[in-house]
Amino acid sequence: MRRLGRLTILTLTLAGLSLLLGACSASVGTTDESSPGPKTYTNDQYGFTMTYDGQLEEGESTGGVSSGGSSVFGVAFADKSGPKVGGNYANGMQISVYKLAREIKPAEVPKLKKEVSGVVKQIMASLPGAKIDQPLKELKVNGVPGFGFSYSYVQDDVTLKAVSFFLFNGQYEYQLTAQAASEDWETVKGKLESAIQTFTIK
Repeated sequence: MRRLGRLTILTLTLAGLSLLLGACSASVGTTDESSPGPKTYTNDQYGFTMTYDGQLEEGESTGGVSSGGSSVFGVAFADKSGPKVGGNYANGMQISVYKLAREIKPAEVPKLKKEVSGVVKQIMASLPGAKIDQPLKELKVNGVPGFGFSYSYVQDDVTLKAVSFFLFNGQYEYQLTAQAASEDWETVKGKLESAIQTFTIK
């Protein structure tokens, strides 16, 4: 396989997630403003949409652990009724978009596993008390190919559980991460993972 040159595959967890409400320009719709029903987030610039639980509140993602560069876009959805770790919301999810050095064709994505595995190792090494719960595997989310894995780590004496997806479409990598404090994980993981499964590239 030809090396991807300056292609950088990045990862960003919700560790240190900060939420700045109302700071995003994309459109969000809900059927009933008086109830916490599902909301749909749409980003026309980067061509994706996602439906998420109304208990989560949208805002900018301004923190996290990254490897190798900066995202061109990030948005977070946090459960403000959940616990805080280090002054930041522990339960929620985040989408980060990275522009790659060149377009990646669907047939090339499986060949990226070794490179993505290397990034996962770097991330695990950077997170205190980190361990992989389910190893990196190839997958698709609504036809978009990529990889996913689940893991846990410790921040400020709180154990956090998380799942991250690396999805590739053309010249963009879409990185989706959901996390929660371990004691809340079984309660909230359904709504977080359900939101990820609605992620669609237009």
